[in-house]
Amino acid sequence: MARGGGAFSDEEIQLLRGLPAVANVTRNRITYADSFKQVCTIRYLTGESPTKIFREAGLPPDLIGYKRIERCVDRWKTLAIKSVTGSGNMSDSEIIAQLVNRYEHAFVMRRNLDSITNRTMEHIPVKAQGDDGIDVGTASIIIKQQARRIDELERANAELRGQIAATA
Repeated sequence: MARGGGAFSDEEIQLLRGLPAVANVTRNRITYADSFKQVCTIRYLTGESPTKIFREAGLPPDLIGYKRIERCVDRWKTLAIKSVTGSGNMSDSEIIAQLVNRYEHAFVMRRNLDSITNRTMEHIPVKAQGDDGIDVGTASIIIKQQARRIDELERANAELRGQIAATA
């Protein structure tokens, strides 16, 4: 079992996939849920330790790797600050307030989307497994992952449109 930022074993992959903070995990890479990245960034900007934040999310630093945690938090912080400040100077508290406001809006939208997805799934007859090999639980997970990906792409699209408008 490789620990501390190396390759993950099958058991570690299963453990990580079960965590709400993790969107996906492969042998060498972890993709974190947007909500975790957002909460982590805000907590870090308010002075909390990245190690503590990851540990509380069920992501032990001795498994994830201290260097991996440092790089993730630094990357998320840089992107978040850049997205809020643009070219203007803002205090840390103003940056945090802007991020909280933005992330709160995204959280409400995601919760509404999950609610719609769950209501839709309630009308699907439950079966152990169909000809396609996908049960209702798996289908629900796939739908949620796709909804999350669509949300990410829509935000990236809006950001690119903003960049195009700024250069025009």
